[in-house]
Amino acid sequence: MIRRFSLANSIVNRSVIGSVYFAVLLLFFAAQMLFTAFLTLPPPSVFFLVAFASGLRLIEISFAERIVTRDESRGRRFAVASIAWTLVLALLLAVLTRQPDTHYFGMLILPILEAAIYFSLTTTLFIATAASTVSLFWVAYAADFTPPFESGEILEASTLVLVYFIVGCLVWLLVDMLRDREEQLRRQLDDLKATRGKLIEEEKLAAVGRLASAVAHEIRNPVAIISSALETSASPSFPPDEREEMSRIAGLEAKRLEKLTTDFLSYARPRSVPFERLDATALIGYIVSIVQLQAHQKNIQIESEMCDTCRIYGNEGQLQQALLNLMRNAIEASPPNGLILIAVTQSKGTLRIRIENAGPAIPARVASQIFEPFFTAKEGGTGLGLAIARSIVDRHEGELQLERNDTDHIVFTMTFPSIFEKDTPQTHAVRES
Repeated sequence: MIRRFSLANSIVNRSVIGSVYFAVLLLFFAAQMLFTAFLTLPPPSVFFLVAFASGLRLIEISFAERIVTRDESRGRRFAVASIAWTLVLALLLAVLTRQPDTHYFGMLILPILEAAIYFSLTTTLFIATAASTVSLFWVAYAADFTPPFESGEILEASTLVLVYFIVGCLVWLLVDMLRDREEQLRRQLDDLKATRGKLIEEEKLAAVGRLASAVAHEIRNPVAIISSALETSASPSFPPDEREEMSRIAGLEAKRLEKLTTDFLSYARPRSVPFERLDATALIGYIVSIVQLQAHQKNIQIESEMCDTCRIYGNEGQLQQALLNLMRNAIEASPPNGLILIAVTQSKGTLRIRIENAGPAIPARVASQIFEPFFTAKEGGTGLGLAIARSIVDRHEGELQLERNDTDHIVFTMTFPSIFEKDTPQTHAVRES
């Protein structure tokens, strides 16, 4: 019973049922007012009872979420009360109307439908029997319990009884089919979630394998060079100048290995860092000042288009690292006497940082892999610069992409959620990945 109620409650919202009860009550009352206006108005007690019943349903509609919560036993009790109240209400309205012929027993189809939605077939048949009893009781009540009863009244009551049982059974079968279908979909969804979890775990293991292979490959070369250089520098059979050169090479490879390790840790183990309100113009201006010397060595001009009102929530150190990686890549890819344009724009709650440089277009086979860790087309590169930049941008809920890749127009774009001056400053931290 509990499982049945849970499924039924997800199929039909309680506020919808209350709205149907409310609308049907008003329609039946309006019909009475329309057809009796030429004869005599209903007694005041009918108006009071309709107003009282309407008020109860309005309360049900307004507080449906509080009335029926995750407490399923409470929801079932409320459904039972609703069904019983409607059975009594129809009979009271018929009695207070003081007419032998009443249409209010048509309302008795609603508690049967509610029972079919929320309860078992046995309960539905029981409610249909109760509604039938009320209808047959009215035939005797209208005749003052004195037979013989009018055949027309008996035929009308019998027809209603037949309708009650047919509709109750049909609706229960349809709802039961919906319950079965919902249960099947729920099981399939659980299976899909389990399968997705397995695929994610397998993909993680595969990614770890690829990363470990790449790390081993990148580390093996400098380690081999360092080992060979140290053996040479320690051997007295080589002249002093060659042994000194080997020592220098070993030192350079050790520094390269240290940088590789540092970059790898930055990519693989992002730290939890505080976020704060940052001025995008000041952030980029600082990076431009850092790379000016490197750009001057190639006679490269850097132009910037700033935004005085652009603000961003982020970690200053990490954003500086991402921007520095992109600017250094742009300088290295630009030809001598080239131009690099960095622009900051803001629109519709989005802040865009656009870095454009001249030079040959990135080959298609390379462009599709530039954000992969340890992939590099530069001699001596670690292949982690762009991977680290994208990882940082992702942690800032942004996006880094190669927007344009044409000759003399290579454009990388970082997109972030922007903030405005009226926004309240706040600080938060990136969660551990």
